[in-house]
Amino acid sequence: MDIWQFRLVRGRLLVAGVALAALISTGAQPAHAQTSPAGRSPANPQTAITLDQPPRTGIATRVTAPISIDGRLSEESWLSATALTGFVQREPDEGQPATEETEVRILYDEEALYVGARMRDREPSRIVRWLSRRDGGSFSDSVTVVLDPHHDHMTGALFTVSAAGTLSDSLVANDTRTDASWDGIWNAAVTLDEDGWVAEFRIPFSQLRFAPGDRQTWGLNVSRYLQRRAESSYWNPYAARESRFVSRCGHLTGLDGLRPRRHLDLLPYASTRAERLGTVAPGHPFLDGSRQVWGAGLDLKWGLTSAFTLDAAVNPDFGQVEADPAVVNLTAFETLFEEKRPFFIEGMQLLRNFGQATGAIRARFGERPPDLVYSRRVGRSPQGRASGDFVDLPTATTILGAAKLSGRTASGWSASVFDAVTGRERARVDVAGQHSRQQVEPLTNYLAARVRHEFGPRAAIGGIATLVNRDLADPALADLLPRRAMVSGADAYVYLDQRRDWVLNGA
Repeated sequence: MDIWQFRLVRGRLLVAGVALAALISTGAQPAHAQTSPAGRSPANPQTAITLDQPPRTGIATRVTAPISIDGRLSEESWLSATALTGFVQREPDEGQPATEETEVRILYDEEALYVGARMRDREPSRIVRWLSRRDGGSFSDSVTVVLDPHHDHMTGALFTVSAAGTLSDSLVANDTRTDASWDGIWNAAVTLDEDGWVAEFRIPFSQLRFAPGDRQTWGLNVSRYLQRRAESSYWNPYAARESRFVSRCGHLTGLDGLRPRRHLDLLPYASTRAERLGTVAPGHPFLDGSRQVWGAGLDLKWGLTSAFTLDAAVNPDFGQVEADPAVVNLTAFETLFEEKRPFFIEGMQLLRNFGQATGAIRARFGERPPDLVYSRRVGRSPQGRASGDFVDLPTATTILGAAKLSGRTASGWSASVFDAVTGRERARVDVAGQHSRQQVEPLTNYLAARVRHEFGPRAAIGGIATLVNRDLADPALADLLPRRAMVSGADAYVYLDQRRDWVLNGA
């Protein structure tokens, strides 16, 4: 059954369906008078920047001498590099020059890209430096480097360091959708002085995906956040009303003779933990109030090519994952928990953006495409039940192994394949002193695959398929669970104008 809804939202027409959805929207918003924070006048209103100007171009300088990441920019190479300047506010005074000067220089060698940023500040004692955990969002002064190595205007990576030295990073897909679960292997250092503060980045090429080529051009943007003024400024500026991010990057040239670095990361583990079970029924034959749990396994990340990466895990370790909140579900519907396991977050962006042209569409109109890949069902609590005088029921299903292959080619093809196998789970049962085991979860295979082809930054078409297979040899489980479940779909979008304000999106 198709359900259609029509409504007018700020002059934009929304057409949505449950089985079939088509959406025409615009990112344009009414113009608002720009106001400055109390006690501060707009910065130099006569020199406002036109935000529709062509993308800026920066030049990276190749170096042979080693660069020490100490936050000081003391090497001679930094002095010879071309400085990126002229940062423009996006907030609060859009289009006005930044209130404090910023200079950014970029170097590279065979192994890594180096970014040196000088954030001048006329009041260095007021620089906000709050420590936080990695990716914690400390609301300190910070500087962010945005890279689009494929130069496809759709994908990229963000690297942020705060004035306190806290690192943050994330991947960007579909121009605007960020995934902060990714933790790249890179480093940065900061220092403070009487002129403000300095940040120095080292980003290994092994952490970036790009096509080989003797002369390359990457997408680049740099932003600075001045916390005490809530001011964000960009080297390549763009309007706050725009539903774009990576596609508004400038260009980085001078990258000659780069070759993608393949990498192989192996992370074996062995763990043990003791559990306190609280009150246990008297005479329980399986539980005595505590339990010792042992585990061992292996995580693997392998860069098969410059475009595709294989992630695999054998008996993955989720011992450091934050526990779910306690929930009392009195409905007939499944409780949907947030995915917190890194293996099931990183590299899954493509599988989770079915039916979406940009992240801004859902945020603006409340339209939520179907979530066809809900990875929390992999390793879930057993669905079957066991009966007896005493029962020891497993708390989770063992993930025997899982793998995902994801990547993107220079010609615009993106693909992501995920597969996981969970084992049979049996509960220990005692009936009148007789011990037995009852199966409560079958051997199960989960598969999801997605492919999409982008025709430049304005159009794409894709497809998705998911499959669940269960070995239901036990009659009790055969009556409870389906043996096979399949879903397939197709989606597409096209932006109707060069500014990408209007989009036609369907699935």
